[in-house]
Amino acid sequence: MTGIEEGKNRISDGLSVMNALGHLLGQRFSERTPQWTDLGFPVIDRGKYAIFPLAVARTLDDGDYRRGDRLSDMRRSLQRSCVHFFGGDDFHAEMELDTEDGYGRKLADAGAVVTGPPWECLWCIQRFAVVLVHSVDQQRIWETLALHVVPMDWVRYSPLNAGTKREASRYRRIIRERDAAHVVWSWPLSVPDE
Repeated sequence: MTGIEEGKNRISDGLSVMNALGHLLGQRFSERTPQWTDLGFPVIDRGKYAIFPLAVARTLDDGDYRRGDRLSDMRRSLQRSCVHFFGGDDFHAEMELDTEDGYGRKLADAGAVVTGPPWECLWCIQRFAVVLVHSVDQQRIWETLALHVVPMDWVRYSPLNAGTKREASRYRRIIRERDAAHVVWSWPLSVPDE
């Protein structure tokens, strides 16, 4: 059977996406947001952030739809490879994402599969954070695996000039942008009308 017949569809190779992100973002620091489509992978380009779909699968019909078992092996394998090539591990990750606050809370509310502490390992490339997100849709029919590339301040806020009005304004803008982010996607990607 093919992947589609089995109810599982691999869209992109996550390690290849990570390598491309490393080349695009890691060469030198830039304030410009890159053209996500230049990487050559399917992408949901949302301006300041992007979602790179890796796989989609129908959930198993076993009653526990939150588990997301169909893509678990793929997620674990990619996470191990990313730890090997880009650093971090399950014991002391480069950073972990908290499901109780910020972008982690947004992902958990949207159906992200919580894998246990540390919840998610994420990798930093210049001013961006790359998060491997495994989630189950609200209808509990599809599970998805994707790399979310978001501004670093969405997951780890670092004040530039603590205590100033300008910094307070910057913080409010970061929170507003993060809270407005749409983290859910579906496959196939819709093509905007031209």
